[in-house]
Amino acid sequence: MLSFLNFQYFLLLSEELNFGNAAKRLHITQQSLSGHIKKMEEYLGVELFKYGPPLEITAAGLLLKEHAIELLSKEKALETDMLEMKNQKQGTITIGCTYARAEFLMPPILRDFQIKYPLIKINLLEGNTPDIEKALKKGELDISVGFTPHNLKDIISIPLYHDPFRMIVHPAVLLKYFPDRKPITFRCYEEKLIKEILHTCPFLTMTTRTTIGKFGYDYLKKLDITPNTLMELKDVGTMLAMCYAGMGFILCPETFVNHSFYTFSKQHLIYPLPYHEALQISINYPKHKRTSSIIQAFIKIASAALKEK
Repeated sequence: MLSFLNFQYFLLLSEELNFGNAAKRLHITQQSLSGHIKKMEEYLGVELFKYGPPLEITAAGLLLKEHAIELLSKEKALETDMLEMKNQKQGTITIGCTYARAEFLMPPILRDFQIKYPLIKINLLEGNTPDIEKALKKGELDISVGFTPHNLKDIISIPLYHDPFRMIVHPAVLLKYFPDRKPITFRCYEEKLIKEILHTCPFLTMTTRTTIGKFGYDYLKKLDITPNTLMELKDVGTMLAMCYAGMGFILCPETFVNHSFYTFSKQHLIYPLPYHEALQISINYPKHKRTSSIIQAFIKIASAALKEK
């Protein structure tokens, strides 16, 4: 079996092409160096050098030299990562996400991360999307999970999945505001029907300071619809609860609907939105922050979990 040490000795000899000079630089005897080279040749079954004088490297030696450079580079990277891991065994990672993602998506991710890195302290900063993006911009976060921040400079974003908005409404709301329609009518997706619902039924939304609230009003404005706004809420969970109770319709990212505590699929109607392009969810971190092995580990765990959503 060959070791990194064998490759180090071989690489230095391939540069010096002189046993005396190479042995001197390695602080070993020429006999010891020769033993390492012979061991490599016997193991690989090829000659690595033509033993002159002068000493010349063979074609097999040149090929091995390429691999040796790559292997030793990986060894150095491995040592750096392991040293960093050792130094950060009791470090801290600060993660930012919205209240809804903290409630619906983050628990299993943080659980898996804590199991693997039990001594790492996790700081979870919750807020609305503007709060998280502001903290990300100021460098107060190591990483965030949420909508891709297109207006921020010097931010690295790793795309995870696209999250389309859906319109969700209870059939009772439709029967109240469209009493002349048969219930079966609402089971068929029609663009005209969707626009009628958006224009007529009570609108449950969030404040425009949130991405969900801003999206809702911007989308309706694009369709030239003035909504019948019943409530402006600050929490996604509350908005989902009001919709589930049959108080009106909502425009909400599909992820939150699918992972909420309410079984919308059993009775509520869930419609795709006409002329809507899904927003992208990403893992984001400041470009100037060094991505430590701990941050890389979190990215790996979160990516594996969220790409399945």
